[in-house]
Amino acid sequence: MSSVESHQEQLSQSDPSPSPNSCSSFELIDMDASSLYEPVSPHWFYCKIIDSKETWIPFNSEDSQQLEEAYDNGKDCNGRVVPTDGGRYDVHLGERMRYAVYWDEPASEVRRCTWFYKGDKDNKYVPYSESFSQVLEETYMLAVTLDEWKKKLESPNREIIILHNPKLMVHYQPVAGSDEWGSTPTEQGRPRTVKRGVENISVDIHGGEPLQIDHLVFVVHGIGPACDLRFRSIVQCVNDFRSVSLNLLQTHFKKAHENHQIGRVEFLPVNWHSPLHSTGVDVDLQRITLPSINRLRHFTNNTILDVFFYNSPTYCQTIVDTVASEMNRIYKLFLQRNPDFKGGVSIAGHSLGSLILFDILTNQKDSLGDIDSKKDSPSVFMDQGDTPTLEEDLKKLQLSEFFSIFEKEKVDKEALALCTDKDLQEMGIPLGPRRKILNYVQTRRNSVGINRPSPQSAAGMNMSNIPKESEHCGDTNETGNDEYLDVGIGQVTLYCLPFVWWKYR
Repeated sequence: MSSVESHQEQLSQSDPSPSPNSCSSFELIDMDASSLYEPVSPHWFYCKIIDSKETWIPFNSEDSQQLEEAYDNGKDCNGRVVPTDGGRYDVHLGERMRYAVYWDEPASEVRRCTWFYKGDKDNKYVPYSESFSQVLEETYMLAVTLDEWKKKLESPNREIIILHNPKLMVHYQPVAGSDEWGSTPTEQGRPRTVKRGVENISVDIHGGEPLQIDHLVFVVHGIGPACDLRFRSIVQCVNDFRSVSLNLLQTHFKKAHENHQIGRVEFLPVNWHSPLHSTGVDVDLQRITLPSINRLRHFTNNTILDVFFYNSPTYCQTIVDTVASEMNRIYKLFLQRNPDFKGGVSIAGHSLGSLILFDILTNQKDSLGDIDSKKDSPSVFMDQGDTPTLEEDLKKLQLSEFFSIFEKEKVDKEALALCTDKDLQEMGIPLGPRRKILNYVQTRRNSVGINRPSPQSAAGMNMSNIPKESEHCGDTNETGNDEYLDVGIGQVTLYCLPFVWWKYR
């Protein structure tokens, strides 16, 4: 017998009856065991489909804390909406779903996670459901408190979880049984590791994004739905831009960032490929696509044909309208969610996206008020210059003999600016003088930097009733209130929506 055991035996013989102030050995064990138990700290995750399989990704620390606080504020979480990921996603707490704010994306499941098991094909941990995690936590609490381990539980999927001790907990999958009832729970097979608490698993949890936003950048993609060699979407690529920008804040501007002297840059994607191909053009292309080398032809239809679409008068207008109206829609929604935003706005385009932005920006005016004044006064096309009258203009062109024809038709400088080659031909003006007159009109128009009037104004439509800037958000060319696109890459006639944020540049 050891010296410790003999000493304990002597103590028990000398004082067989404990004093009233002493605790029994069972009570001491109970107190020690209960003091070892600490409630688990939950962390919130969301499920995302990556490479056709579910992957659980943790929210950053600040978002998880906000979700937990909203969860603790009341049992009834229905109707509670918590903005996450810098305000780009909303979590509907009652539904346990995460929705994108600025773009279309399938909703993802959200889960309050406390217990995890290791997946089959990789080393990533998968969270148990909230209800079964609660069962595991209650069983773990009893095992720690009573010091009774080797607890065995069966999950709703007929899987077995055994709690051997606080450091060893395993998960067995069911195997096919020999009876007609299918799989049966068993402890055969390779066990999977079970972990309690997010701090015990290997997962990267980033810090939250700064609330202050100093600049907004719209990113327009190029041809096709994929934006890089890994065939990622515009949303995924823009996420990389945002991550690099946040890393630069920490590495190059850390002191200014900590002193709240600067904020972050928000990058938001602008998608025009999906609206274009949702018009039914893919169905028409499929009818005429040959069955041979199917993958290559499918890739060509989804990517290279976008270049030809932009050279088409119909689809080019759809692309331009989509890009302009989408940026206006996103900007208006961004201001609603960030009312204190005072920063600037920039745009970035890749491949065909840069060409689209060039055509749109070329036809943006200094302000919407400038558009109003210029459309109210079509005579500005010819009134700016050294010659105040049409007669002097024709004299300058050495075409004075045709002034009588214009005078007979009651055509002044303003009316001449609206005339086409066909109109001049019907007045009996020969080809050579017609070309000289039209070239002079175009030269004067370009010299003052104003586009030619749209067909609607040439037909006599009142163009002065242009809505205010807030009404331009989401407009299309069907309203007749859009700016005419005349400068760019030589496209056919287009109409271009003005950006509601143009005056903030």
